[in-house]
Parts: sequence; C-alpha cells; structure tokens
Amino acid sequence: MLPKSLQIISAPNDRWPSMAAAIINQAVRKSLFESSFCNLMLTGGNTAKRLYEEWSATSSLPIDQIHFFFGDERCVSPKSDDSNFSLVMKSLFLNRLSSGAVINRMEGENPNRRAAAKKYEELLPKQIDVLILGMGLDGHIASLPPGHHALKERELSVLAITDLVELKYDRITITPKVIGEAKNVFLLATGVEKGKLLAKIIASPIDFQALPIQLTYSGTWLLDEDAEREILNYHNCG
Repeated sequence: MLPKSLQIISAPNDRWPSMAAAIINQAVRKSLFESSFCNLMLTGGNTAKRLYEEWSATSSLPIDQIHFFFGDERCVSPKSDDSNFSLVMKSLFLNRLSSGAVINRMEGENPNRRAAAKKYEELLPKQIDVLILGMGLDGHIASLPPGHHALKERELSVLAITDLVELKYDRITITPKVIGEAKNVFLLATGVEKGKLLAKIIASPIDFQALPIQLTYSGTWLLDEDAEREILNYHNCG
C-alpha cells in the first residue's frame, strides 16, 4: 500500500524533464509569494542533470530570486567532473549564470572534512523551501547510505562521511534533520531498476536507517512511467 502522505507524479521518459521542471517551479514560485527569495537545495546525478538542462534551455526557473544550496558533495575540486557543483554549473547555469543568483557550494576540496561540514551548516537557513533529492541503486539519498550512523543524527544538519572504504571519495552531506524540516521535498527517479527498488521499499516496514528513501514519504516522487509501472505492478501483484 502506498503511504498516504506520498504523492507520485509521472510522465513518459521523453517528457519527464519538462514535467519535473514545471512541478518544482510551482513550489519555487509558491515560496516566492511568501518571501523575497527561495531556498532551493540541489542534488547531483544524471537524472538531476536532465532537470537542470531543462531549466537552462527554457529559462523557466527564476534564478535571480533563489538561494541555491547543495544536499551533498564529493570531496573533490569544484572543477572535477565528479563534483556536484561542477555538474550544476555545466548544466543549470551553462547559459544563464546571473549576478543575481546566490550559489552556496560545499567546500569538498577542504582537507579538513569536519570543518567544511561545520562551515556549510552555518550557511544553511533554518528551513529549506524546496529540497531536491536523487537516489542510488543501493537506496541512498544525498550521501546517506543505508545503515550508516549518519542516519541517526538528530542535532547536526551537515556531516562529513569519511568512514566508507567502498566510496571513491569522502562526502559532505545533509542529515535527516534537514530533510525532515524542508517545506517541499522532491525525489527524482527514472527507469525500471529504480522503480523496482522503490516498489520494494514501499512494501517494507518503516525503517529510516535501513531505507533512507522513506524519509521522503511526506514529499513528492517525480518518476517516469517506467519507474511508476514497476511500483504499480509490484503492488497490484501483491
């Protein structure tokens, strides 16, 4: 059974970027009715890149009225191809970098990971207006791996992840505190494999530590039809 608080919106894969952009634009503009600017937190990954390229091509996002933040970052140079900041600059801001945009990046290149995390925590507003999250095939969101002790953090808003040998790079990431307090949360997911994972997660007992994606149950999942079909098929068969 789908969680009652969860909203799922889907579109054919070729129309997914325009659908996702339009839905998130609505949340941004609603926030701007209430304040002079919107605190928008970005994510990395190829799915998010498609959304950012849509925004860049259409100029539909009012970037001059947005304070941009990042949900996580690899500990690399901001010019690295592995940097979320680099991805955003080469997609969302490729043709439209404006002096009015406020871009708060995580200093992943800082060798003092804890200091970088603390500095970013001090930059964060009390509440994110619009939070965008991607997902990995292991079920992680931001840089919060399933079962990691960071998922138990209740006081800090930003942490350094330095104890996972399976990761190529250390990470800086927001904690569940930021996700839980955000006004609007959007999870981006496309494709059959991610749809299968989401279907299994929905069917599982609530356990945020084991299944971090469940932290987004009060938000909106923006899926393509392939991902949504896997969810519907799994639950209809069950």
